[in-house]
Amino acid sequence: MVQTKEFFEKMLAELEERLQKANKELKESPSGSVVRVKRGNYYSFFQVEKREGKRIRKIITNNDELINALARKTYLVAEIKLLQKDISALKHFCQAYEEPVYDKIISMLPERMLKYQLLSPPPEDWATQDYPQSSYMSESKVHTTTRGLKVRSKSELLIAEKLYEHGIPFRYEQVLSINGVQFAPDFTVKTQSGKLVYWEHCGLTGNKKYMEKHKWKLSVYEEAGIVPWDNLIITYDDKYGILNLSIIESEISNKIKL
Repeated sequence: MVQTKEFFEKMLAELEERLQKANKELKESPSGSVVRVKRGNYYSFFQVEKREGKRIRKIITNNDELINALARKTYLVAEIKLLQKDISALKHFCQAYEEPVYDKIISMLPERMLKYQLLSPPPEDWATQDYPQSSYMSESKVHTTTRGLKVRSKSELLIAEKLYEHGIPFRYEQVLSINGVQFAPDFTVKTQSGKLVYWEHCGLTGNKKYMEKHKWKLSVYEEAGIVPWDNLIITYDDKYGILNLSIIESEISNKIKL
């Protein structure tokens, strides 16, 4: 699961890149500013510059390109001011913020409490702890959930959002080792009872090679005791690449929220 701090650090990097571009464009803008003056029923536009302490005004009413460039310059100045404020706020947040996860909270407890037996992390904290996540073709994770998690397909995006909606904690592509071979189920869900349920979604149902690998994976899962009638959910896109939301709801109700 994507961490809150990681999400805002990425946002900070994006804002800093945007600020760099805005500053570059501002530097290349025409000198001076634009002023609009109403004369009767018409407006006149002037380019205003300061030269040797004097305010110089030149009419540019018929120069649409220059008017627009100077208007854009005014916008850039305001944009840069706001970006600088937001970047400063995000830097302060990222430096001060600590994820409210189980391990961090336990480390804050007084020593006298540590002698008592503590409960295992609740499911929602389990979902936010660090875990081995598949790094296979990470560049293909192009869809972003409302909580900042990067997933590979629109169908996986729908599944993640439905799990959020039902308050079900999960891990995305957590590495699972079976007989020395590593797998990465799309979703690993931990129920309130502590039971792990794995969710595999198949999108390329029309791809023979993809489906052959999928069938092989299911046979390995079965040998390891991961089966559809107990702890495995399998969903498929239809021939048009669409996953029906009612199927997701049904699987959640029948396999997870028992």
